[in-house]
Amino acid sequence: MFYMCIVQECHLPFDGSGFYELNGAMYCERHFLAHRSMPCATCGQLIAGRCVTALYKKYHPDHFVCTFCLQPLNKGTFKEQSEKPYCHVCFNKLFG
Repeated sequence: MFYMCIVQECHLPFDGSGFYELNGAMYCERHFLAHRSMPCATCGQLIAGRCVTALYKKYHPDHFVCTFCLQPLNKGTFKEQSEKPYCHVCFNKLFG
């Protein structure tokens, strides 16, 4: 059987990787993510899988970094200044 993405702009056939289902309709990965995901606040790409939600935004886990030193903020704690995330060391250095 031959299936295609239901989104009118696409109508591309599904390759061997399968499809995504949403409310009984079939979508290619790109259009499924467009309906179900938010873009990463750092790179702008749609997020598939795990994400970090902070400062009212969503990020790929490896894109949520300190604004100053660019080290990942993967420990779950950070400081905020002017709606930007900082690790504790950089925050204290810059604002402490």
